[in-house]
Amino acid sequence: MSALERIAQLAERASALVARALSAAAALAVAAIVLVLLFASVQRYALAHPIPATEELAAFLFVAAAFLSVMDGFVQGRHIRLLPLWRRLPTRLQGWSMMAGHLFALGVLGVLIRETWAFAAFSRDLGARSYVASLLEWPWMMLIPFSLGALALAILARFLGDFARTLRGERPPEAAEPAAEL
Repeated sequence: MSALERIAQLAERASALVARALSAAAALAVAAIVLVLLFASVQRYALAHPIPATEELAAFLFVAAAFLSVMDGFVQGRHIRLLPLWRRLPTRLQGWSMMAGHLFALGVLGVLIRETWAFAAFSRDLGARSYVASLLEWPWMMLIPFSLGALALAILARFLGDFARTLRGERPPEAAEPAAEL
């Protein structure tokens, strides 16, 4: 096994662990949404004392859940792909086109990370707060470039593995025909 293959395996295992941790944090955010909305409903309908900030907090938690789960979706292979079209490519081009897609995704993620980081930093500099609850917005906004950066690392790890497979002349795992695609 080459050094590149060992690095690729370690990177894939590390990204799977990070993805699981972020996915667990996303699950906690979903549970928190349920608790916040349940509490708000009890306050509103049982005690006739609504809490106006619950919608803002639920919105922040929803964004957190969505972005924290992105990496796990990629690692588990649940992301959007054009496999029917990709599988029609000649075998020798499949690995190279997969790597080109990874590089393109990394480029797009680089731009998105830079811009969302700048926006969150600007929000921090302004001391931006939510309208009703006066919650600081920038910590929630920083979850976006953080999550996109984690996704970029997972794509880089996958790129290393695909590169090692392509150099050995192996087909990517996605090349196998599925038993039944939904």
